[in-house]
Amino acid sequence: MTVANLVTNKNNHVDLVLIPKKDNKVISEANIHELIKASEFSDLHLEMANVKNAVAELNGVLKPLQANQEASEIRYQILERRDASITINIDSDEMGCSAEITTALGGKHLSAKAILHAAQAAGITKGFSKEELIKLARAGAKEPAGSIVKAQIAWGKEPVNGKDSQIKPLVESAQNRILKPKEREDGSVDMRDLGDIICVKVGDPLAQKIPFTQGKKGFTVTGNPLEPVPGEDIELKAGEGTTISPKNQNVLVSTLVGLPRVIDNGMEVDEVYKLKNVDISTGHIKFQGSVIIDGDVCEGMKVSATGDITIGGFVESSFLDAGGDITIGTGIIGKKYETDNVDVKDINMSVKINAKGNIFAKYCQYAEINCQDLRIENQMMHSIINVNGQLWVGNEEHANGKLIAGHIHAGTSVHAGCLGATAGAPTIITFDKRIDEYKDEIDAVDKKIKEESDQTEELKGAINKLKLLPKDKQQPELLKKVVTTYKFHAGKLAEDLQEKAMLEDLLQEYMGQVFVEATEKLYHGVELVVGDFRDRSRREYGPSKMKYSERKIHIEPIVHT
Repeated sequence: MTVANLVTNKNNHVDLVLIPKKDNKVISEANIHELIKASEFSDLHLEMANVKNAVAELNGVLKPLQANQEASEIRYQILERRDASITINIDSDEMGCSAEITTALGGKHLSAKAILHAAQAAGITKGFSKEELIKLARAGAKEPAGSIVKAQIAWGKEPVNGKDSQIKPLVESAQNRILKPKEREDGSVDMRDLGDIICVKVGDPLAQKIPFTQGKKGFTVTGNPLEPVPGEDIELKAGEGTTISPKNQNVLVSTLVGLPRVIDNGMEVDEVYKLKNVDISTGHIKFQGSVIIDGDVCEGMKVSATGDITIGGFVESSFLDAGGDITIGTGIIGKKYETDNVDVKDINMSVKINAKGNIFAKYCQYAEINCQDLRIENQMMHSIINVNGQLWVGNEEHANGKLIAGHIHAGTSVHAGCLGATAGAPTIITFDKRIDEYKDEIDAVDKKIKEESDQTEELKGAINKLKLLPKDKQQPELLKKVVTTYKFHAGKLAEDLQEKAMLEDLLQEYMGQVFVEATEKLYHGVELVVGDFRDRSRREYGPSKMKYSERKIHIEPIVHT
């Protein structure tokens, strides 16, 4: 019987040694595979071609032999010890590097240090994770021979962009004061007790500019630096009654004794007039600066200020006019006025409030208000509102208040919890001011287009007449001058047509952006007007949004995710 053995050779690989002896038993490739499987060399790389060669040579040697006759041994290297190999892959953006290990076939495993050196040889210089290198090396040693193990071993670092400059107020404004009334011992608040007046002295610091930062550099795994985008700088603005501190260019200080007021990128200081109430005993108030009223503005009284007006109590059937913001600690109460089926131009509310800035109050009824943004915290009803920006009925975080009836002219959006009334009293919301402004601009451009069009047609006719003159009467210089003038007006006409197209696009974009939102309920009788398009709710809805799209007013459900 032929004897087959596996023997380690001088190169530490393994030979198949066959000692041929002729009998009835035949050694096949399958027998060799079984021999390898049962041996300690089963993990080594198998050279199949040499197995085939060995079996073929054995059969050739045995063929001429007599029974039980032996021949010289046959030796082939069929098993090879192979060390683990590694491939380094670098991401296309060089922000990551992974290593792919083919585990050892009876040879040496890769250590964490060997993996690191292979990555470094491939050009990786930064972002290595020691933990991941060790983890990958251990996995390569544990996984079956010849298997693939892959892991990321290095990470690039994104740059951290710089922060923009910020203006940090160093004093509290009157608006914050009235929105944070003094708390009683039992936890309730006293809206009448607003604490001490916010009053600064000459030299008091008002605001500080926090300089912008350059950011932090990043890097790729190949060591290329990634530059951050520096923050944007802003200029600290010294408003009326303030100046930049001579000791610190980033600090704004007061030059007056008065009331601090936040403006864009800085602060102002207004002279302050403080009263307990405004009534017959005080008379009407007209003040160059800011006015603080701890109590109420009583019926029939007028308060005008070039700065802010801050009121701790009620405003009853009175007139307010401010060059800044108006903050009302409790409510706005006007006399009842039936607004149904009455032209809004004919309505004369007993409360009229105008502010060039924003207005805040707890609640409002039967009032006419004009301002930038308006927030009514609890409820607003039967009022005429003109806001250049947003109307918000609810607390600062969530529009959960009630907006009942009235005429609303808004600039961007209207938000409330419950919008409209169960009785169906009309609530009419229009976005007409900016639309009318766009239309006026388009009309003005149309006039320019007509003028330029008429001019170009007239010049075109003159050019044709000059070209038709007999040669002896032609005037080349005049023709050249008319052609130049024609080209000038034709260019102006093209610019005007382009401007009109841009304005029309802006108008359509604006009409598609405005909306009305009811976060809890939308009752029937709420009418939305966007330009020439109008429609109203005819039933009760859940949380809904009303908006203009594709030449129609749509009511869409608000889906909370």
